[in-house]
Amino acid sequence: MGLLRVLLALAVLFEHTGGIGGYWMIGGPLAVQAFFVISGFYMGLVLNERYDRPALNKAFYLNRAIRIYSVYFLFLALYLAVFALAHGQSGGSPLDPYFSDLISWPEKAWLALLNLTVIGQDLPLWLKIDGGHLAWTTDAFGTGPKDVFHFMVIPVAWSLSLELCFYLLAPFIARRPWQQIAALFAASVALRIGAAMLGYSADPFSYRFFPFELALFLAGVLAYKAWAANRARWEGQGPRLLALAVPAATLAYPWLLGSASQTAFFEPVRIGYLLLMAAALPAIHGWSRNWALDRQIGELSYPLYLNQLLVMGLLAGWPVLADSSTARTLAVTLISLALAWVVVRFIDRRIEAWRHRLADKAGAQQIGG
Repeated sequence: MGLLRVLLALAVLFEHTGGIGGYWMIGGPLAVQAFFVISGFYMGLVLNERYDRPALNKAFYLNRAIRIYSVYFLFLALYLAVFALAHGQSGGSPLDPYFSDLISWPEKAWLALLNLTVIGQDLPLWLKIDGGHLAWTTDAFGTGPKDVFHFMVIPVAWSLSLELCFYLLAPFIARRPWQQIAALFAASVALRIGAAMLGYSADPFSYRFFPFELALFLAGVLAYKAWAANRARWEGQGPRLLALAVPAATLAYPWLLGSASQTAFFEPVRIGYLLLMAAALPAIHGWSRNWALDRQIGELSYPLYLNQLLVMGLLAGWPVLADSSTARTLAVTLISLALAWVVVRFIDRRIEAWRHRLADKAGAQQIGG
């Protein structure tokens, strides 16, 4: 599953950079939603096989916090260092809004706190600046250069906020029978449909509103339940063809989508892709779980997802890249992958080893107790 995760991270990167000749694969919004499905599968796996009882919930939360925050804080520091150097220069810096008089300092402090906690970084999508203060809005990004979202240092981290919200709920959901999970899945889907009928279907409701996105996480948990019910059936030749269908659809998606909307959730091709992802995850996991190289490739996906906007900012002043989305995409891809490899090789693997030792220790203590 590691290669697929890197492919999805590259799809986000391609959209941010303009793609290769306008080619974006599945685009950022759908790639993020595919990540949510994969995350649900993994949380179903770890909560039923490693943290398989309520006594291990604290260990699960600690494990997830280390996984998310260790690499996030590393990149937050890198972003802040680069932005501090750029502050006051002609090109401007993403830190500049904090030194403006757009909003009050207490409100700036609250937004700065969101950058540290990660949880809540999706909230600025529902805020605008009105009369020098923050106000609620359903018009995402509707305040132009005064976007509240510009106060977020790592803009893509809004999706991590949704991930963490699901992690908080997962121990109370993922161990339950599949029928109960399916009922909650249906409720989330019904809520999305009802909101769309009332006109709430555009960004940020299309892929950033947690009550709607919960269905995607739960689809991943249900995919795990399907794998766990009969593991042997997912390792044959037929399931491998199903597994290969997902990367094939990821690469061919622009042609499958045709002239339909890239961002609307209720496009049949978009829904079909997400259903394919959920249906194929047991086969993908059954095929790749013992493939060491795939696991090593997958380690690049998280730092690649976080670092791409930083790399884009560093290369923004190069005229040759500004004039060609293809050159820009290739340059950002190569440098972002190289930076991700450095982080994994020299930092993340040490953190992961420590994280797994903590998990093993927690499990041993519960068995001994």
